[in-house]
Amino acid sequence: MTCKLCKEREADKKNTHYLTDSIIRSCLNEDGVNVREKGYMFEVSNSTPFIDFNFQRETSQNSILEALGREPTEEEIANAKQIAYSVDYVFCNTCEGIFTEIEEQFNQTILPKLRGNDLTGTSELSFPEKIIIRKFFLLQVWRTSVCDPTFNIPQALQDELREIVFDKNISDQRVTAIPLNVTYLNTLGDDFEYTKNLVGIGIVEGNYVIFFNDFTIQAFENEASIKYIDIYGINAKDTFNHFTNRNEENFIIKVIGNVERIEVSNAYFHQEKVVKVLNFYRQTFQSQCLASFGQMPSERLTATFINGIIYGKDCTDATRYTADRFLKYSYAFFDRLYNYR
Repeated sequence: MTCKLCKEREADKKNTHYLTDSIIRSCLNEDGVNVREKGYMFEVSNSTPFIDFNFQRETSQNSILEALGREPTEEEIANAKQIAYSVDYVFCNTCEGIFTEIEEQFNQTILPKLRGNDLTGTSELSFPEKIIIRKFFLLQVWRTSVCDPTFNIPQALQDELREIVFDKNISDQRVTAIPLNVTYLNTLGDDFEYTKNLVGIGIVEGNYVIFFNDFTIQAFENEASIKYIDIYGINAKDTFNHFTNRNEENFIIKVIGNVERIEVSNAYFHQEKVVKVLNFYRQTFQSQCLASFGQMPSERLTATFINGIIYGKDCTDATRYTADRFLKYSYAFFDRLYNYR
């Protein structure tokens, strides 16, 4: 395969993180420790009501046993060897150096002004280093669009982002023409606090969004495509246009305080998981009762089924909302109903 960036050399690089590892690592790792590939993850997708549990390959055995309540299966061990948000043989080693340069400039120049600082009472920060910031966050958008087929951005935008990443002599005007909205979620407390943040990608009502630990990225193809949507309390209608940078002098980053940061995560799980999951459980149970017994279940029986999922002692908290656990729980519940009849 030819490298997706230079389009000339062989794609010979293994383990390229398409979401910068130094940013997401503390969110994915156990206790928020800054150790590569150590800890477990909850994979949340809008395409399924379930929350799948997975662990990384350097996770301690005790942590795995505590989370699963058992020894891991061969399939789970194999999945752990697949490094989160990384790909093999998509880029070449030479182009990896371009990525590293962009990332190091951001990590050395911008990140220390954000991470580790108590920004309570600060609603925004303005940076003259607009090109460093833009190239870093646009790199995340471009690499993700190349590496993850679910993040399907317009081809014209993808091509322009490639040029921005690849061409060191590209004009500042082209770099700043892409509408870009970046929010920083000020994370205070010990390292464990980072594990409460989100890492994931999505196209939410046409907006291209990346949840990036203590950052959220929203990119747009052009001025006409900018559209306000409320993303779990991250955006505000009266300030969204202000924080969507384009052709700016200084790059403005919105700051969300520590308390509101936790509310964002809670809003995500409530809106995307709790409400949808409970509706899924209810509909599935009612449909199965109708098919099996020819009648709809009572509200009391439906509530018993749902409460058993939420509070049952047959699993650990880490595996409670996985598809495998739901199937096993459902089979056991209906088996008891058949025997009772």
